[in-house]
Amino acid sequence: MPQSNFIKRRIVYVDDKVQKWLLITLITLEILLVSGTLWVLYWQMDSVVEANLFRVHFSGKPNIYSLLLEIALIGLSGLVVINVPMLWITGWMWERHVNSILKPFRELMSKVEALDFSEDAAAHTPHKVVDLVLAWRHTERQRMLKLRTEIAKLNGLGELPDAEARHRASASLEAIRELLPD
Repeated sequence: MPQSNFIKRRIVYVDDKVQKWLLITLITLEILLVSGTLWVLYWQMDSVVEANLFRVHFSGKPNIYSLLLEIALIGLSGLVVINVPMLWITGWMWERHVNSILKPFRELMSKVEALDFSEDAAAHTPHKVVDLVLAWRHTERQRMLKLRTEIAKLNGLGELPDAEARHRASASLEAIRELLPD
């Protein structure tokens, strides 16, 4: 039965462990930032209201609404000024983590492209994706070694004069067929 639900076909690239802590850190920093900004706004607005509380008649003092608007804009711009570098640093950290995973992955895939299935050193950043590639390369290495052994058996058979030699050659060819990808 074909899968028509696009959600079942969607591939989600998520690193739960790192994303969870990045999200917790970002939410905590945002809560601290907003709380601090609200406290500063409260303190500044309190001083403006206190200065204008007992004013009965219009005087030469500035209008309270323009002062409150100015304080609110300062608080909002302070939020933006702090948030932009914080998000930039978070993006840089995430990119660094992703590249620490992709670098060994790309190196391993370039070795596969060159048909180099030699033993690999352990990856610097242990990650599920890199571990899966290393495991796959190990099984491919074992398969290639078995294939090499079977081909070497064929080289030593010569012209196949008797039935036993033909039988061994046939068995080696069947083993090679099983080791080759479909």
